[in-house]
Amino acid sequence: MGAARNVVHKGAYSAVAVAALIGIATLLAGCGGGNGTPAQPADVTVPAGKHNAQDVEFTEEMVEHNLEVVAMSRLAAKKATNAQVKSLAAKIKAAHAPKVAELSAWLKAWGEPVPTMDPTPHMTPHMSPHMTHSPSPGTPTASHSPGMMDEHELSDLRHASGKQFDKMYVEAMIHQYSEAVDEAKIEQAKGLYPSAKKLAAEIVTNYPAEIVKMQALLKKL
Repeated sequence: MGAARNVVHKGAYSAVAVAALIGIATLLAGCGGGNGTPAQPADVTVPAGKHNAQDVEFTEEMVEHNLEVVAMSRLAAKKATNAQVKSLAAKIKAAHAPKVAELSAWLKAWGEPVPTMDPTPHMTPHMSPHMTHSPSPGTPTASHSPGMMDEHELSDLRHASGKQFDKMYVEAMIHQYSEAVDEAKIEQAKGLYPSAKKLAAEIVTNYPAEIVKMQALLKKL
């Protein structure tokens, strides 16, 4: 995750996530159309305003973030054993699923590729092959995308069950939210698009409290 990554990193991210997301494609039926593209309600509009490369990067990151937490939350709805964890998963899914269409609309309006969940047995987040963004001058290339866990964490979550799954899911959500806060702070500092900066401010304001709640839940598991 980071303020800037090139197309090579995007491809690497897809490969890393393969092992973890095998077999969950059907869980994303409610997130988009049959081709893996996020559903675009007719009433989705794109607010006016100038944007820059940072806005594009942040929006891409947030589309991936929302796709990932929804996918894992749908999995938790089936596999979690703790009632509070199930409640958390339902809350997260309800909050994040609608954001996919909204943010995807921004990218489409800007002529940018939209991250999707490939509805195949591998079901990995990916970018269109013409993705060509390069890191901003002086910005180190990031090694993670928003909420991206390492290969072993993702694979373990896919295969975990019972209390172990509950703990790993909550840990994954804490990670996702923490990484999103980091990205949002960068957007606040370098972004230009008003709606993106507003979203970033909401994340910076609201996510830390949610992280504290999840940390408290994790201690009970």
